[in-house]
Amino acid sequence: MADYYYLNEGIIINILHRLPVRALLRCTCVCKSWYSLITTPLFISSHFNFQNNAHAPPLLLLRRCLPKSERFALYLDHHQSFTRQTTLDFPFTSLNSYFTIVGSCNGLLCLSDDRLYFVHTIILWNPCVKKSLLLPKPNLIYNSCATFIQCLGFGFDSVANDYKVVRITYVDYGSPQVELYKLSTGVWQDISYLSLHYIIYNKSRQAYAYGATHWVANNYMNSYDLIVLFDMCHEVFREMMLPDILANVDPNTSKDLLVYKESLALIAWNVSAVEPRCCVWVMEEYGVMGSWTKLFDFDHHNFGSGRIMRPLWVRRNGEVVMVREDGRLISYDPNGGEVEDLGVRGSRSEDYRRSVHVESYTTSLVLLERGSCFSDSVTCKELPSLESNDCGSGGSYGSDCEHNSGSSSAK
Repeated sequence: MADYYYLNEGIIINILHRLPVRALLRCTCVCKSWYSLITTPLFISSHFNFQNNAHAPPLLLLRRCLPKSERFALYLDHHQSFTRQTTLDFPFTSLNSYFTIVGSCNGLLCLSDDRLYFVHTIILWNPCVKKSLLLPKPNLIYNSCATFIQCLGFGFDSVANDYKVVRITYVDYGSPQVELYKLSTGVWQDISYLSLHYIIYNKSRQAYAYGATHWVANNYMNSYDLIVLFDMCHEVFREMMLPDILANVDPNTSKDLLVYKESLALIAWNVSAVEPRCCVWVMEEYGVMGSWTKLFDFDHHNFGSGRIMRPLWVRRNGEVVMVREDGRLISYDPNGGEVEDLGVRGSRSEDYRRSVHVESYTTSLVLLERGSCFSDSVTCKELPSLESNDCGSGGSYGSDCEHNSGSSSAK
C-alpha cells in the first residue's frame, strides 16, 4: 500500500505565498479547498504583502497604441536591461483614441475613457487575473452646454482595506464638485464639502505614494504651482509645496509627478525652448519641503539630431525613459550620458506619442475573490457606444492637450 503524506494548511499557505500570480491561478484548479483558500481576501492580502517583502523584481507597465488597439506589456526593470516579461490582453474598446490610465495600485489599474468623448466609463482592471469592474456613473455627468473638466485619482486605504477613486469636476470654472467611490460600497459619495481651493491641472498625472494620491495644481489666487494630495485613509485634501524654482507658473514647462524608489518625485521638462531641458527632483523626506533634492538635469542636445518629445518615467537605476519624435523609446543615463534604444518601435504620429504610458507595476490577486463570473467579458458588454446617449463631446475640455503650467485650467 502506498504511503500518503499530507501537509498541514500552514505549510501549504507558506508554499503558496511564494508562488507568482500566474502559478497561483493554475493552483485554483487543483481542488476546491485550494480554490477557496486562494480566493479569500485574507490570502490575497497576505500573498501581496509576502511578495512585496520578498523584494520581487521591479516591473514596469508599458502602454502604447497602435491602429485600433491598445498594447499593454510588463517589463522587468533590471539595472542593465529592459526585458519584456509578458504581454497583457487588453479586452476593452475605447470610444476615444485610447483610455486614460489614471494610475496603478497593488496590481489594479484605473482606466477612464475621457480623452474627447465623455462616456463616464471608469474601469478597475487587474490584467494578471483578467478581472475588472465597471464603476457606476458618477453623480455629476457631462453637459454639452458647459465647460467641463474632470480629474481622477486612484489609491488604497490600508486601514479600511479598501480601494478608492476620487473624482474632481469643474463646471464653468466654478467651485469643484468632489466625489468618492469606494470598492467596498460600490457607490459614489458627494464630498464637495471638503472645499478644494486649488485648480488641478487638466490631465495632471497622479502619483500614489504614502497612502495618498498627488497632483500638480495651481493656486490661482496667488498664481503659483503646488502639489495637492488626497489622503485615502482620512479622506481629506492637503497641500505640499514644490521646490521654489518650480513653483512659478511657466507656460512652457510641463510638470509631472511620479514615484521614484518609493519616494515622491517630480519631473519637469521643456521641449519647445531654445535650450530644451529636463530635470528630476526627489522629496527625500515625505512632506518636508526642505528635503526636495535635484536628482539631475540635462539638456536635450545630448541626444543628437533625434528630438525628444517627452520624458515618461525614471527607472530604479536612475535612467530616464523617453519617447522620441520618431516614436522610439530610449533610456538615458544622466550620469554617464549613455543612450539605450529600448527596442520599442512606434509611429511618428502625435496621437501615438501621447498614448505611450510607463509606470511601475506590482502583480496581485486583487479582484480574484469576486468569483468566476466576474470577468472582463461581463464588463465589455456593459460599455457604452457612440450611438447611445451616454456620451458627449468635450470640445471645451481640451483633453488632447498634455499637462503643462500654461495649459487651460479651470479658474
